[in-house]
Amino acid sequence: MNIDNKTIFNTVNNGIIILDENLNILAWNNWLEIFTKIKEKDIINKNICDYFPYINEKKLKRKAKTVLVTNAPSFLSLNTNRFLIDIPVSNITNTTFKSMQQDITILPYDIEKKHICIYIYDNTLMCEINHKLEEANQELIEMSHRDPLTHIFNRRYFAEQSKKIKAYSQRNNNLPFSLLTLDIDNFKKINDTYGHLVGDEVIITTANLINQEIRESDIAARFGGEEFVMLLQDCPIQDAVTVAEKVRQSIEKVSLTINSNAIIKFTVSIGVAQFDQTLDDDNIENTLARSDTALYEAKNKGRNRTVISK
Repeated sequence: MNIDNKTIFNTVNNGIIILDENLNILAWNNWLEIFTKIKEKDIINKNICDYFPYINEKKLKRKAKTVLVTNAPSFLSLNTNRFLIDIPVSNITNTTFKSMQQDITILPYDIEKKHICIYIYDNTLMCEINHKLEEANQELIEMSHRDPLTHIFNRRYFAEQSKKIKAYSQRNNNLPFSLLTLDIDNFKKINDTYGHLVGDEVIITTANLINQEIRESDIAARFGGEEFVMLLQDCPIQDAVTVAEKVRQSIEKVSLTINSNAIIKFTVSIGVAQFDQTLDDDNIENTLARSDTALYEAKNKGRNRTVISK
């Protein structure tokens, strides 16, 4: 095919393909030869969709017809793989994508002959930058939801999610859910005796054991200091008490060795309350207050026990 400005055609830093209305390849520039390792002489007059069967033929034909009718360029969206032609990229310079990420522009080349021109732009670098920015943003969001010491959820995240869980419960015939408020017994004495680093280890151990005993659908959060709260979805009060006792007993059995000498054992007290729309005035904070009251009743009764809210 006779190409106008052949020098430009073969020296521009992007791929150029010229197709007829049936999507047969009429021209294939030097950029494509280099990146695909397919010579123009080997692909000329081949149907692009036959040669690259992963290309959406219906979509490309529809887009070609549009640009010929309107005599205006059009952008081809690539939502799935983000490439028209699969061109592998180096995993040394790019760690995110196996294939070149491309922007595709289609424009009329010769209206009378019904020829179109496809421009392929390498957008891999920008896509990788955007991907890493998205990952970094997700990490920041995750960090904002987590307690920095224990890495379980924090109070703010708990408040956000508990509202959603309450709404879900009420949309689904008031599925029961319960709150557990847990506090490490005599924690100030542990800190005063062994120091804050040991106190931190006790808090971390408690958080880990809580996570081991609850389901993925439940939420555990550190509310500050030595206090934790758990929200158990689809869980009536008696089942919640069973979970609370598992947590309490697993913590009671733990021994922490400090400096290869001292062995620390510690316990927790737990208050349990089931959300009640009427009793709690449709406010989960009131459920939390009831479980907190039950917790302090457990403390007053001698600690290392579970008490149900009245």
